[in-house]
Amino acid sequence: MRKTSEEVLLVLVLNKTELLDELLIEWSNEDIKAATILDSIGMAKQLSDVEDTRIISTLRPFLVSAHSENKLIFTILQPEDVNKARQIVRRVVGDLSQPETGILFTLPLLFAEGIRF
Repeated sequence: MRKTSEEVLLVLVLNKTELLDELLIEWSNEDIKAATILDSIGMAKQLSDVEDTRIISTLRPFLVSAHSENKLIFTILQPEDVNKARQIVRRVVGDLSQPETGILFTLPLLFAEGIRF
């Protein structure tokens, strides 16, 4: 086990799943070589599928996005690589403040095992 106080976990919820390959290629070109990708769906989509929820079914057209599934991407980075990763996300995915693009955030790590930089 390697104790860390510097590495961060970068998490991207990617709504524009069609851009996943391009994003990973760009990260790889900039030496961000490892990530884990999971299929995911948002809460609004999940609730819209619940037939017994009358309120949600009424609001369904307003809640359900054009993207029914997302990609959840995790990568552990050195602090100096975070801005580089963010810039690539912005360049490939676009402005994350716009609807239907994604959510990006980092978390500090207390420790990490099984990773190499």
